[in-house]
Amino acid sequence: FYVSPYLRTRQTLRGILDEMNLDCVIGLREEPRISEQQFGNYQCFEDVKMAKAERGDFGRFYYRFPNGESGFDVYNRVSSFISTIFRDIEQLRAEGHDTDRLHICVVTHGLALRLILMRWFQYTVHEFEESFNPDNGSVVVLERHTNEEN
Repeated sequence: FYVSPYLRTRQTLRGILDEMNLDCVIGLREEPRISEQQFGNYQCFEDVKMAKAERGDFGRFYYRFPNGESGFDVYNRVSSFISTIFRDIEQLRAEGHDTDRLHICVVTHGLALRLILMRWFQYTVHEFEESFNPDNGSVVVLERHTNEEN
């Protein structure tokens, strides 16, 4: 399990773990690289609303919130996170775990999820900007298929 350090993602993870056989869990890591996009030092909802409207002039991927992040910044964060997943899998193999049946659960936020998918599937910026966040609490499943299964 990888979980964003935000309260709501940790609460979601708790709900998932409450329904699982914990003997199946071989690792749990709080991972700041999959946290929500930083919107800056806004304290006023109206300022955030205006900045989000302004974002349309630049594109959702490239617009950087004042003292915050752009989608591109988050993309770079999640790209390094994906590399960590592969390193962790290699470490588990070295420890003798059967990684052919490994399930990885990432508890994150809508934008971070979309950018993980953008990186994984090599979507273009245009394809990213045509996508929208899934509903709160949604589950997205990626399944690995070996060449024998195709």
